[in-house]
Amino acid sequence: MIYIKTEINGKMHEIELYGDEIFARCYKCGTEFQIDEHLQREILKDDGSFCGVSLSCGCNTETTERPILRRIK
Repeated sequence: MIYIKTEINGKMHEIELYGDEIFARCYKCGTEFQIDEHLQREILKDDGSFCGVSLSCGCNTETTERPILRRIK
């Protein structure tokens, strides 16, 4: 089980994560979109972390149908 831990009302909770439950907001337009398994692997393969990742939904780009990965250093 992969999960995140968060505190709610002073009590720690474990929240399970499933591959189809990971979302992001486009850094350009703010549109929410789902991060599919292919993009999850690409993010983790690139640097091994979701930290510092900014994604675009492909807006303002006529040829892109998939989200665009942009790493912020």
